[in-house]
Amino acid sequence: MTSSNRLWTIGAVTAMIILLVAGWFLGAQPFITAASAADTERVGIEAQNTAQEAEIARLTEENKDISTIQAEYKDLLTSIPASSNTAAFIQGLNGLASSSGVQVTGITVSESMAYTVPASAVVVPTDGTTPAPESTEAPVPTIPTGSVASTSPLITPDNFVGIKVGVDLKGGYPQVLAFVKGLQSGKRLVLVTGFTSAANANDAGLVTAHIDGLIYVLKQPK
Repeated sequence: MTSSNRLWTIGAVTAMIILLVAGWFLGAQPFITAASAADTERVGIEAQNTAQEAEIARLTEENKDISTIQAEYKDLLTSIPASSNTAAFIQGLNGLASSSGVQVTGITVSESMAYTVPASAVVVPTDGTTPAPESTEAPVPTIPTGSVASTSPLITPDNFVGIKVGVDLKGGYPQVLAFVKGLQSGKRLVLVTGFTSAANANDAGLVTAHIDGLIYVLKQPK
């Protein structure tokens, strides 16, 4: 083979190789672009999945005690209900009297009184900021001199009221005290504000007693 033929053959083969390589790149480029886009999308989906898994883990952690919280909330609604529910309260007094061994001779329920923030109260913010002192009208009931109360801005005269109650009893003095203790530790929150007792004129072994107190209502937001 002459040198010119050899050069022509080499050039032709080189040209064919160049054409094949160029054709491969031109044909494969759309697939390369699609693969790159798919890889980018995959990375984005994986990042989104990771973020969602982190959020699910956070919510799971926050709600792990939801049953306990719901039970506590139910107890609080019993302690300070959304309505006066005085019929159930009176029924509870009769049950407590029976278990304490005393006789209820009278029950009075007065009109409700709107809550007023104690003059010495420190408002406890709901956003975690530093509490600031609050000064308004006298409290219901009166806070003893020298004590400092805490209050929340969520508790207002519009949604929180106190109801005065009075209970007259007859029975042995230890049994009357047992009634008072049960009254203060029952499911319904009762603040005893006054207590008097005297010997029964007809039976030296018995006393008559009168208890003044407050029950509370926290109206739920509409």
